[in-house]
Amino acid sequence: MKIAIVLSQGKHYFYYDRVVRSLHAMGHEVRVVCPADFSEDGNKSGRALIKLLKEETGIKLENALLPRRKNPYWVGLLRNLRDYAIFVRPEHPTPYIAPIWIGKELSQKMLRRLELPGIRSFIRSKAARILFAWLESHIQPDDAIVDWFKEFQPQVVFASPFVFREDFEVEYTKAAKALKIPAIASLLSWDNLTSKGTYHVKPDRLFVWNQSLVAEAVQIHDFEAQRIFVTGAPVYDPWFDLSPSTDRASFCVAIGLDPSKPYVLYLCSSKSISERETDLIQMLISHFESVDEKHRPALVVRPHPFKDMEADGFENEWVKVFPKGGQRPDTDETRSTYYDSLYHCAAVIGVNTTGFLESAILDKPCLTLVNSTTRAGQEMRAHFKHLMDAGYIEVAKDFPELVSKTMQIISGADLQKDNRVKFVNDFIRPRGLDVSASTVMTGAILAVANGRKPSDWKEMEKAL
Repeated sequence: MKIAIVLSQGKHYFYYDRVVRSLHAMGHEVRVVCPADFSEDGNKSGRALIKLLKEETGIKLENALLPRRKNPYWVGLLRNLRDYAIFVRPEHPTPYIAPIWIGKELSQKMLRRLELPGIRSFIRSKAARILFAWLESHIQPDDAIVDWFKEFQPQVVFASPFVFREDFEVEYTKAAKALKIPAIASLLSWDNLTSKGTYHVKPDRLFVWNQSLVAEAVQIHDFEAQRIFVTGAPVYDPWFDLSPSTDRASFCVAIGLDPSKPYVLYLCSSKSISERETDLIQMLISHFESVDEKHRPALVVRPHPFKDMEADGFENEWVKVFPKGGQRPDTDETRSTYYDSLYHCAAVIGVNTTGFLESAILDKPCLTLVNSTTRAGQEMRAHFKHLMDAGYIEVAKDFPELVSKTMQIISGADLQKDNRVKFVNDFIRPRGLDVSASTVMTGAILAVANGRKPSDWKEMEKAL
């Protein structure tokens, strides 16, 4: 069987590493399609994809084809307006993000016009969404991409993340549908449905992590529930199998900490969530300094891999930045380093980070600060509500309360353990803690390729 995996960027490959490797191991011909301009190393690189291609020579990388003919201006405008319309529709929880997401694509003059009462009212309406979809349906698929599909003749196309601005994913799906090739879109991350664009060409199936994201796809993106399939989060499958690569004492000594004391791990957020995070960290350090040195925990700060951090100003004998420059957990090596820092910590602090998900998998108590300094990256971001609804994160309204709650956890008062376990069950592995999301997704892809429902994934697994 031939399968096309279409990704917007090489750096996104690692989300589906186990899925792709499983499909290949089963004997299927897999081609990964993405722009081939990614670097070999660094946090924004395609190093996980490069590792795959070196280890599995039967898998081929195809440089994504840009449309042979340049789309007219109105096509780009249509898709930008459609993305904008998704944000401002009544069902969207954070409409104020629209200018942030679309601002670089539309002029300030256009944005001001879209805010005029009559225009905004129409843009928010169902009639506008129907009109935009109708106009999109009249954009013909690109000839070069159609020719590529005719040559490769895959039985299924799998595209992700799809809701970013890269038009070629839309073009590949449009071409696949024109040729009656089943098309699957897969949600890359838990914030994509509320913080990115929309699906300009609806795939035959949409794969999401859990039922909460099913609801977002239906309410915000007008998907029919029966076209959505819950797989769990395949990107986190390795976290259920890992074990520490070193003991706690050795880990602490290696990064310069006293192994006789517990440490708290601070996980930094992206720039869009917390732009001046070093100020927040310095405030946190100053409040921990009020704790008696005999009982005060050490603090390990893990930088966000996509955000520069000047750490020289606050590192000392009990505060360490590790690893320097951040490190994306997209390979076995970088994931192991991150796992060790989580496994050996006493608690995790952050603003709004995917690190809270990994922390829950490792059953680590989590804390956050919610006040005027952090609200823009929390309450004004819809995906943060998933964490709050789960109730497994201790919330403090100020730094003294945050330090106090942290010290209580270190002393053994872990009150949210049951909620953490439930969150992992519901949000990350809804098919069961012992059921790999990658296994579910692999079977579901093959089911769709064979003209069956993705819910037949178990039967496909048995057949193979």
